[in-house]
Amino acid sequence: MSKAKLAAFFAGLLLVAGTNASAQSAKPAVAHPTKANLVAWCKSHPAATADCKEVRNDRKAVKADTKEVKADRQEVKADIKAGEKKEAKADARELKSDRKDLRQDRKDTRKDVRDLRKDAHK
Repeated sequence: MSKAKLAAFFAGLLLVAGTNASAQSAKPAVAHPTKANLVAWCKSHPAATADCKEVRNDRKAVKADTKEVKADRQEVKADIKAGEKKEAKADARELKSDRKDLRQDRKDTRKDVRDLRKDAHK
C-alpha cells in the first residue's frame, strides 16, 4: 500500500471511532430513584405498600441485631476482664451467631430495596 492509501485508511478509522464515541456519550444515563423519590412512590403507589413494609421491617431487624451484637461484645469484654473463660467462650459463640443474623438481615434489606427500586421503574 502506498502512504496515501494508509493515511486515508487511518483517517477513516479515526472518523469512525470519533462518531462511535460521540454516539455513546449522547446516551442518557439511567437515573436511580433517590430515597425521597422512593418514599413518595411508596406513599402514592397502592402496590408498593407490601414492599415498603418489608424494607421497614428489615431495617428494624437490622437495628435490633446491631444492638444485640453491641451487648454481646460488652458481655465478652466483661467476662474476659473478670477472668471467666468458659462464659467468655459462650458469649463469643453467641456473638458469632448474632453477627451472622445481622449479616443476613442486611442482605435481606439490600435485596428488598433492589426489588423496590425495580418496581419503581415499572
